[in-house]
Parts: sequence; C-alpha cells; structure tokens
Amino acid sequence: MSRNILPACAATDHAKVESPAAPSPTAARWHPAKVRKLAGSACEYCRKRRRKCTGEQPCPLCVDNDQECIYDITKPETSGQVIKRKHAQMQQDHDELKALFDILATANTQKSLEIHNRIRAGQSPPFILQQLQHGDILAQSRINSERHARHVLLSSLMQTTASFDEMIDFVGFTVATKSVTQIPTTALLRQLRGKQTDIKGFRNLLGYPQPSPPQRRIAISDLLSDQERPSLQTETFNSSEDEQENSKIPLEPPIKVPAKPWTVLTEDDNLVSHLISLWLEYNNPFFRVVEEDLFVKAMQSGDLRSEYCSPFLVNSILALACLWSEHEGAFFQPDDYITRGQHFHDEAFRLWQLEEGRASLTNLQALAILYPGCILRGKDKLGVSTCALLTQMGRSVPDTLQQTSSQSSHTPDELKAYQRARKTVAWAAFACDVATANTILQPAWHTACKEDLPTHEELALAKSSNTWSGYPYHDKNDYLDKDSLYIAHCRLIQLTWKAQRILYASDRSDPQFFGHVEALTDEMNHWKKELPDSLQFHGRMPAPVYDLYSCYASVIIALYSLFQPLGNARLAPSEETSQSRPKQGFRYHADLTPPYETPAITENNTKASFAQNMSYRALATAQEHAIRLASFRHHYGLKIAPPYFVQANGVVCFTLLRDLDNPASAAAFKEAFRCLLGAGMQLLWARGMARMLHLTAKNTGIQLPRAIETILEAVADTAWTKTDTEMLSSCWPNIAIAKDAKVGESVTMEDLIKKWESLAVDSEEGEGKQRG
Repeated sequence: MSRNILPACAATDHAKVESPAAPSPTAARWHPAKVRKLAGSACEYCRKRRRKCTGEQPCPLCVDNDQECIYDITKPETSGQVIKRKHAQMQQDHDELKALFDILATANTQKSLEIHNRIRAGQSPPFILQQLQHGDILAQSRINSERHARHVLLSSLMQTTASFDEMIDFVGFTVATKSVTQIPTTALLRQLRGKQTDIKGFRNLLGYPQPSPPQRRIAISDLLSDQERPSLQTETFNSSEDEQENSKIPLEPPIKVPAKPWTVLTEDDNLVSHLISLWLEYNNPFFRVVEEDLFVKAMQSGDLRSEYCSPFLVNSILALACLWSEHEGAFFQPDDYITRGQHFHDEAFRLWQLEEGRASLTNLQALAILYPGCILRGKDKLGVSTCALLTQMGRSVPDTLQQTSSQSSHTPDELKAYQRARKTVAWAAFACDVATANTILQPAWHTACKEDLPTHEELALAKSSNTWSGYPYHDKNDYLDKDSLYIAHCRLIQLTWKAQRILYASDRSDPQFFGHVEALTDEMNHWKKELPDSLQFHGRMPAPVYDLYSCYASVIIALYSLFQPLGNARLAPSEETSQSRPKQGFRYHADLTPPYETPAITENNTKASFAQNMSYRALATAQEHAIRLASFRHHYGLKIAPPYFVQANGVVCFTLLRDLDNPASAAAFKEAFRCLLGAGMQLLWARGMARMLHLTAKNTGIQLPRAIETILEAVADTAWTKTDTEMLSSCWPNIAIAKDAKVGESVTMEDLIKKWESLAVDSEEGEGKQRG
C-alpha cells in the first residue's frame, strides 16, 4: 500500500527563524519540524529515475521538481506481492468509480446534484455507494436540502444592509414559518452571490412581496433603536436606488494579473484577478503590507525571481481575500462560508515550510497577511505564533536591495523603491505586534516604539491611484487619499503602543498615573481632530477609512476601560460624578467635550470617582462608534468585514453589555451585535464573539434587547454549531469578566465557550433525569 507524503503543515510546526535578537516568549516555544528518514527505501520518483534517494519525507529531489514524495511502506512483501496488491486495489477503485458513474448517468437531477455535492465535500466513492445501497441518501438529501437552504437564506439575510427591525419583519414572514414552500431552493439563493443589496432588493431577488404598508426611509436613530427609542441627534442615511441597481451588475476586476506561475491551485486568471483586486481595494489601503505599484507590476511580469512577488505572498493574499469573496473558486466546500480560502491558506503554509525560515521581503509580507487571516478564521493562537515569527524575521530582512553576481548595480530609483517597500512592511510587522498585544492584554514585544513615520515625500514615489472603486460589490469613484490614511494609521499605532504601556506596564499606585492617562487622551483627541478633511467622518466614507476609526475606538475604549468596574454590577453614580454620566438622547462626540470633563485629582476627588468618570467615557465612546458601525452596515452591507471592524464590534458590545438598562447603550449594543452577527455568518472569529456575548449574558443574568433574542432564536442552528466549537482555537479574551477572573482562571473565547456549553449540556441532562 502507498501513501502520499507531503510537507508538514506550518499550522502545527513553524520553521525557526534565526535571529541575533532574543526570541519572544511565544516564539521560543516553536521549533523546526523534524524530518524522519525511511531507512533502506527510496521514493517512487527517485526509483523511476534511478537517482539516489535520501529517504526523507519529502526527499530533496521531489521538492526541487514539485512532485509528491510517495514511498512503498508495506513490509515485508515480495515485488510480485506488491504488484498483485496494487492491481487488486486499482481494480476495486475502478469498479467503485464505474458504479458511481453508472448511477450518475441514470439518476434524476436531484439525486445527481446531491452526489455531486457530496463529492465536492470530500466524501469518498465507497462511502457514497454505501449510502446509496442503504437507500438513505435521498432522504438525507431532502433533510439537508431544507436545512441548507434555510442556512444560506439566513446567512445572506445577515449580510445585507438590513437593520435588526427589518430582519425581524423578514424572519417573521419567511423563516419563522413552518411552511417549507416559502424557503427558496439553494439554486435560487445562489443568485444572491456577488450582489450587495438592502432588504427590498433581497425580497425582489427571491420573489417575495414587499411588506404593506411600504417601509419609510430609515434614519440612523431608528437603526440604533429598540422598542423604546432614545432621541439620538444623528444624521439620516439616504440610500441610493441607483447604487442598489448598480450593485446587481457584475464588475470587472480593476487589476488584471495571471494565476501562473504564482499558484498551483487554479489556472483561472479571472479568479486570481478578482481576489487580488478585492484585497487591494479593502485591506491594503489601511494595513498597507505591499506597495501596490511594485507588487502588481511584479505579479504581471510572472518573474519568480522578483523582489516584490512570490508564490508564498500571492497564496497568502488569495487566502485572505477568499474570506470576503463569493466567487465559486473561493469556496473550499460548497456554500460553506466559514471554510472559504482554506485551500489557499494551507498552500501558503506549505510554501512557508519550504522557505525554511528564509528572511526576505516577500516572506515578511506574506506572514503579515497570514496573521489577520489566521485570526479571522478563529485561529488566533496560530495568529499569535505567526506574529512571533514575523517579529523575529523583521530584524533579519535586509534594509537595502542586495546585489547578486548576475546583476549590474541597481539604479537609484530601484534602491528607493525597495526602501519604500521595506519600510512599509516594517510598519506592518509593528502593527501586527501591537494588535497581538491588544489580544493577549500585554505590552507589545518590541522594546521601543517605531519613530520613523512614513512621509508624503517617500510615499509619493508610488504610482497607485487615489480612487476607491468599491469593487466587487459597488461601482464607485470615491476619492481616497491612501497616503494620508496610511500615515494616520502609523501614528495611531504609536499611540496604541503608548496606551499598552499605560495599561499593562505601569504602576497604577503612582500619583502621576492619572496624569499619564489624561495626557495620552489629549494626544489621541488631537490626532483625531488633526485628520485631513478626506479622513474626517461623514455619511459615506470609503470603506477602508472605517477601519481607521474602528482601530481608534478599540484603543481609546481599552484605555478608558482600565477603570471600569467589570463584572455583574455597575457602579452607582456618586454625587461627585452624577453629572458626568451619559444622558439619554445626547449625541456623543469622540473628543469628549463636556459633560465629560474630568476633574483634577485632589484630596476630595478620589480614585474611585476618577475611575467612574473614565467608565462613563468608555460607554460614551462605545455608543458613538456604534453610529459608525451602522453607517458602514447601511452603505456597504456585511459581505466584507475587515479585521478592525470586527474587533471594534466585539469591544463595543462587551463594553456596553453592563449598561443595557440605559436605553442609549441598549440601542448602540443592538447595532454592534447586529454587525457582529452579520460578520459571523462568514468569519469564525466574529461568530465566536457573538456566541461568547450571548453565553456571557446568560451566565451573568443580563437581559439582552428583545430584538436580539428574537433573531438568535430564529438563527439558532445557523449562528453557532457544534462544529464551530471544535474548530475554534482562540485566545481572544472576554473583556467583560477578565478583571474579575481568579488567578489561573482562563477567560479566553475558546475556553469559556467550551466550559459554558459543557455546563449547559450537564444541566440539561440533569433536568432530564429528574423528569424521568
């Protein structure tokens, strides 16, 4: 018998990066994979070519020629026995495939489609034939068809621009009913792919009648409302009918690049162009891992020796972009959004294994892209370890373009281009390091903050466009000053680094501690006020700008939440600070002007009153950011949810969870949770946050808004499954209970969800025994 032996996935064993600097605490636990040898054996590729084989798995010759390294490992057998056994296996495989082919040739459409879907899902021919012989495949198909159609319908609904109230009306009309005839087929629901629409367009595509009386235009004050509506003074978002119509027109990728020689998983140039264009539109303007002009030119050239493109880098980008794509080629399993891009993700880690820790510009860029991809897939433990490797490698990548023996000296323009790309990815590595510190509630591993902020003069050398098209779901021509956005993000990273030093590395008993907090607050407010006009918040900003505000909100809320009384109860307002509490109906501003003035620390103004004031600031900031979340959801829907947008959703929800008896906080929580559910239809990380929020509320006696409970009941088998629990590998903390945790008690998303679900099962079993 034979088995295929491929390079071990780097998801479990990363190659060690050699660096003269001391490794980070996390990186020190990772070691290179040990290569085992098969003594006295040669792989089939070497044996056929009569070449000496090392017996390694895989051997060097197979690696050099991109071949699967296959060994005959059945011992002891004579050569005749091996031939006889292989012939019998081939005959059995042939008979099974022929039987399956004969069934497909005569089966009706429903049966053949079900068999096709099972093959796409990875089921083997013997397993499919066994089910056919037992006669249960069609019965199972009918069950799965209804359940699957319901799942796709709810997932698509969650990704629209619809508010919670609109969703409840729709669910009451269709999903909540027991009539199967009202659930559309999966084929019909596939029409929703590649289209972003509002609830009216959603009904039209499915052929459902519009509600009567017609719905009026919805203002943001309605979008952030529950049964009791606080009178928030906010702007009204007016949707454009033309925009909704344009969203139905298939758009051509603005960037055309070839699939070969960059990936072996597809030869579809259109798919690769689509994914690369999507990533360059939504992710790179804010995070800026690659210099777009250098990367696109190198990829179009097809030159594998280029300094600015590599198969590892390209497959890393494709893996991340698949999380936001509905192209058929983005799906790893049919219609399974959670596993989108897994094939490119695994291929990227395989290519990283082959790099053996080599420090290069493209390897550094690829790791910086794999990092958010791991987190969004609910594998942020793997993301943290990837960041450790990224941090180490950043110290080893050359700062100047190296000259090879076959090249003439580089021109000044070539040297400047490399230095620009090198500086960009260095800041990306620093951003990943700071983001990881936010996740694990520790200071960044860097000993010093980066001070070499990029300048407009350096970035002006790039020849990328400042037009944001909104591809692939919108046909827009919005102005986006990418250089100003990037510089503002880098400055915000510096402020985040300072905030982490205050949060996790300062002596809180120091009399100057409160002054440090206020000084940083002033710096962050000044940063926000000094943003250029193109980055100031308005009704419909280009989508990447929302990530900038989400990053800011996450940091400033964390800074204020340092003083929050986290737990079941909320502090009662003292006489000194009762005037500072957020009032219902007030429009909250991020610059925290009165009534959020912080009194000076005096003998009469205790630490408790200061802490309470900061707690109210956190609530006010969370309420305000919910308005921005609603703006993004209303204009762009939730088919694409960038990393910091998801992070901000979670931070806002956990911050407001303890203040839901305040109508303004309940309304803001409702909107943030709405966005989190929408993102959770496609991203396991967001899905885990929503699940942890729901379980936290149940286990702490917090009553969630009625609209949320209504939707959760309707989507119970869609929002979270047992498989999700098994797939999750997250160290994202539950910030609502982190401070109350006992020494040694885990408050991570993965551990808490498994613990609470296990307790729920034990409780149900106990009640069942009592009833019995």
